[in-house]
Amino acid sequence: MSRVEVWLAVPVGDQRRHAHALLRRAAAAVLGVRPEGLAVAREPGGRPYVVSRPGARDHGSRPPVRVNVSVSHTRGLTAVAVCTGGDVGVDVEPARELPAVALARRWFGEEDVRWIEGHAPDLRARALLWVWTHKEALGKVLGTGLAGGGRLGPVPLPAAGLPQQPAGRPVTLREIFPGAGLTSAVPDGPEGYVLCVAGGPGTEGAEVSVTRVDG
Repeated sequence: MSRVEVWLAVPVGDQRRHAHALLRRAAAAVLGVRPEGLAVAREPGGRPYVVSRPGARDHGSRPPVRVNVSVSHTRGLTAVAVCTGGDVGVDVEPARELPAVALARRWFGEEDVRWIEGHAPDLRARALLWVWTHKEALGKVLGTGLAGGGRLGPVPLPAAGLPQQPAGRPVTLREIFPGAGLTSAVPDGPEGYVLCVAGGPGTEGAEVSVTRVDG
């Protein structure tokens, strides 16, 4: 069974270097090896992954080990995700006041706009960020990002509005559309942020664990 580990940390120093170090630490914890034996690499389209370094003493003569990863930077927080059984995407955004309907009309399709408008005015900014983080995370799974048409791609829109995730309760990745092979979950993230995790084929039912770590 696949599983997803999400690590959150306040960035220290250069954010890119910090994110790479955090990716290695998280992947090392999942794989049970030393961070020094892992390297962050990228596919031709730019999607990151972590792979064991040739000759690393943790692996000996075994073939290189690879895990799929994702990273998100925002003001005051870095999020990384490691998945043991499929592609993964993570996105985190600070909860804040926004002209939600105007931005939705500018960025998203009509169905997304109607869903955001259906919320009470004080919830629309968070509803916008729900949609945004889903699109970002799914775009990372697909390797397209928002620039590749992801802004208009469909995302799960709960009929009852924004669901409330009880603090501390584990969540699992669930298929968002039948047959699409894509999954998502909204774990209980840090206060003041909206967090979304998405997965590709093979991630249905994967448990998502969120850990806050130092630097």
